Amino acid sequence: MFKSRSSSSTRSSPFTGTVLPMGRPFWIVDGRAYDFTEWMTRHPGGSMWFKQTEGRDISALLHTYHREPARLQKVLKKYEIEELAGVNVLPKLTVPPRSDSLRPVSNVPGPVGEQSLLPKLGIPPFLLAPDFDARKDLPKLDYRDEGSLLAEIRGRVNERFSKKALRKYDRAFDAVTWAIAIAHVATLALLITGLIPAWAFVVIMVVTRTALAGAGHYHLHRKWKQPRGRRSFSFPIGKALFDINYVGTSLIGSDGHVLLHHPYLGSGADVKKTFFDSMLRLHPALRVPGYTLHKLGICLTGLSFRAREISKFERPREAQGDPAANPDGRRTDFWVIRAWILVEFIACLATGYIVAWLVQFFITLWFNTFLVVASHDFEESATAEELARIPEPLRNDWAANQICLSYDLSVVGNRWIDLWLSAGLSPHRVHHVLPWQGSGFANLAVEDTVREVCAEVGIAWERPRSLIFERFPVVIKHYLLVPARSAPPPPESVLPFTPPTAEGPLPMQPPAQGPPFMPVPPPDYVPVPPPSTVRHQVGELFRYAYDGVRGVGV
Repeated sequence: MFKSRSSSSTRSSPFTGTVLPMGRPFWIVDGRAYDFTEWMTRHPGGSMWFKQTEGRDISALLHTYHREPARLQKVLKKYEIEELAGVNVLPKLTVPPRSDSLRPVSNVPGPVGEQSLLPKLGIPPFLLAPDFDARKDLPKLDYRDEGSLLAEIRGRVNERFSKKALRKYDRAFDAVTWAIAIAHVATLALLITGLIPAWAFVVIMVVTRTALAGAGHYHLHRKWKQPRGRRSFSFPIGKALFDINYVGTSLIGSDGHVLLHHPYLGSGADVKKTFFDSMLRLHPALRVPGYTLHKLGICLTGLSFRAREISKFERPREAQGDPAANPDGRRTDFWVIRAWILVEFIACLATGYIVAWLVQFFITLWFNTFLVVASHDFEESATAEELARIPEPLRNDWAANQICLSYDLSVVGNRWIDLWLSAGLSPHRVHHVLPWQGSGFANLAVEDTVREVCAEVGIAWERPRSLIFERFPVVIKHYLLVPARSAPPPPESVLPFTPPTAEGPLPMQPPAQGPPFMPVPPPDYVPVPPPSTVRHQVGELFRYAYDGVRGVGV
């Protein structure tokens, strides 16, 4: 029998203020309430997606992340919460407590409804705008299984490309990934034995790290069958490659990137929009050293501390065999990549090549940082020019927004080579509209079909943007030259999560002790520019660098 969740326990992280759900587990799909606790262990794509989305409306994920979502209706019917079957739960309602042996909970019913969805989505609040509230701010676009642009694209692709055909592209993609990984490891051996010069080591490392991170990006989207029973360690090595460019973080990327950025592109829930905003609080002259030191700390120690936090506070293994327990912090592949990065650092330090390692670290970090934000226009809010790319009848269509607000990137002009030089972003538009596909090769293969459907509805397929000459100058100007931004408003200590009942909201009381908190701006809060004194700026630099060492921030 699994361990119950206590309704009075603090389900939140003392380090980041991440607020997690309590009480009976629930998920919302198209206004209906479901309990997928039993189904998650049978889900063909793995259970991790459910563990990270408990207490959320996952309608967009269900409709946009499956090759044939209409076939899932039988599964939904089976797991709909019986007492609320057929009821639209967006009004204020409560879910009766569960008493069977599958997953006992406390005697306090867990609520379901628009007002009881996790306001901060169960992720670190610093990844979201201070005033973001998922209960009202999640976008509602058209991603119907029939009648939407997504349905038309999906149907045309499924008609022309079988699962077997696309898997061949995935296997070829994986073969190239392994070849690049071997070259990456060999490069370090050649350096420390003196067979290649330091400059060649730097060039090869930057290229192979970028390419391998791109492969990890696609693996992050793939099915993931987590181990069951006594075998508690998993080894999906491809997913952890996302971390090798010093920017990606696979432990949280499966949520922040796959589950939030992709379905909610450009909205307040898109954490990619605010991913590097902490850097913007530094004076422009301090951003390069500050961000570099921050990420060096993340690389050497910070992510390891973050993994411990995830295991202990955010996704604890409450009991052996509990399907709700998430062993992300114990992923063997994650620790293999962390160990490899330390091996590189120590080997270069011991053999006198530490300067070469630091140079490749610096170039890889900044190239990939700018690359991450170059594939969308996050420099400012949606402009009339951006919206004009979307035909007016499709302004509220999910697939049209994904295609028109994403950029394909070009480096040398060959799409198959650019796939690796751009960390998998050369076919970025197809990747965004078909996020379940498992490789860049598969995306390139179906691109003509997607372009054909877009032409039929009046969406112009723009040429790929030059990464070096078009996108980099814009993002470099934005992230390195804009004036320092003010810090978020001071947090107000509140209960980790106090949802309302059918009778109305419960009073919010201060917690008995310490964190967690959610940064909610007071009604009269007015942003104040940061102090301009040298002492304050240097202090901000050291605080930012130290946060990287302990794994806080991005």
